[in-house]
Amino acid sequence: MKTKSFTTSRLRNLEHFQFAQNVLNLCREANIGKLNAVLTPLEQALKEEDLLLNLGRKEQGSQELAHLDNERGRAWRMISLQVQADLLSKKADVLSAARAVKDVLERYPRLIYLPYSQETGGITNLVTDLRSTALSSAVQKLGLKEMIDNLDAINKTFATLYLQRLKSVTNEVGVEIRRLRTETDSRIETVTDRIDALHNLESSEAIRQLITVYNNLVIKQSSELARRAAYGRAASEKRRAAFKELLRPMLPELITEKGMTVAFAGRTLGTGKNRHYLISFYMDGAKDDDRWHRIEEGKLVHVPEDQLPKPKRKKKPAYDLSSSPTEGTIPTPPAQGGDSSGAEGSIGGGL
Repeated sequence: MKTKSFTTSRLRNLEHFQFAQNVLNLCREANIGKLNAVLTPLEQALKEEDLLLNLGRKEQGSQELAHLDNERGRAWRMISLQVQADLLSKKADVLSAARAVKDVLERYPRLIYLPYSQETGGITNLVTDLRSTALSSAVQKLGLKEMIDNLDAINKTFATLYLQRLKSVTNEVGVEIRRLRTETDSRIETVTDRIDALHNLESSEAIRQLITVYNNLVIKQSSELARRAAYGRAASEKRRAAFKELLRPMLPELITEKGMTVAFAGRTLGTGKNRHYLISFYMDGAKDDDRWHRIEEGKLVHVPEDQLPKPKRKKKPAYDLSSSPTEGTIPTPPAQGGDSSGAEGSIGGGL
């Protein structure tokens, strides 16, 4: 009689934690003196694992950061729209000043639509350029000083908040949780080794009962893992069978040569009407090629790989000064939903 071996790597994080907690609880209830000595390290490992599980998905300060990003976008637009309006002026000195500032703004295309790090650095450089001696008279002529100061202040507040946020963010949670799980597994192994040793050297009813209950726990957990795997396979097979039946009447039309056979390869790409199916082609029983097809008007149509659907990425609205069709056109600011806030998640940038 001995404890059953069990591979905990197949357990999800919360399952792993609860399995270890169950082992600890069973051993505490058994209250075997020589076993209690090795339970404290397991208990400590569980506490550390518990602290790292289910951390907030949204980083602290994300909403405040998005709000500031939105505000600095508005501040930039105020400058941009003022310059565009002054480009319509009939006064030569105002028009000249507007052109000078416009030339500087166009050095930073799509500025407020860049990832956070690039936008922060770009605004810092832009402010430096706008405050240069060469532009001082133009900025004064257009009354932009207050707007530039406002943009600079918001940008600095944004940068400060971002750095503060880094102090409370764990960027390697995945690596850390794996390390802690390994540590917990080591503690569990120490406990089961002690249980087996006590059974061999000082067997008692309490030890035998503990081994029985522990093994029941392992059997129960193994059954759940097996059921999950079987359910996943069954669901996949059911979907595959449905696709196979859908394609069955269309496949013969793909046969163009004697000795050619075709079959659904079991793989799909996309969803709904945009779903693509991988079809295998065989010549005289030997596999010849795999080609992607989609259904159009009840027929399978070949789709080259370079035309297959790709994951969609959300983008910020593409508006900047340099996109103006003519110098005298006043740009239309993006709608409320088109502000620069929130693009961090889609572009993947960061300070």
